[in-house]
Amino acid sequence: MAKRTINKDAVWNTINTETLPTSIKDAYAGYKDAYRDMKEAREQFEAIITKAIAPAAGKRVIFGYNFGKLSVAVVDDDKPASKPAAGSVSLSALVMR
Repeated sequence: MAKRTINKDAVWNTINTETLPTSIKDAYAGYKDAYRDMKEAREQFEAIITKAIAPAAGKRVIFGYNFGKLSVAVVDDDKPASKPAAGSVSLSALVMR
């Protein structure tokens, strides 16, 4: 697998989607619906493969989908804690910069 390059200069802003124009908000809602469906299908798929692999106690199966290729690994079951979400900004705050 290729190593991912991280742009350390990127400044990420969370957009307050309630401030989006209707056409953009509708497109985003469509994207979120499709993403929700994809995520559900991915979870079902991964559960089937995990069951087939049957990792030992204290282990879990992880999945990679880089470049359209399916990869799996069995690793220790020590999931890291999620990072808390930062505050959000309006789209206009970014566009006006």
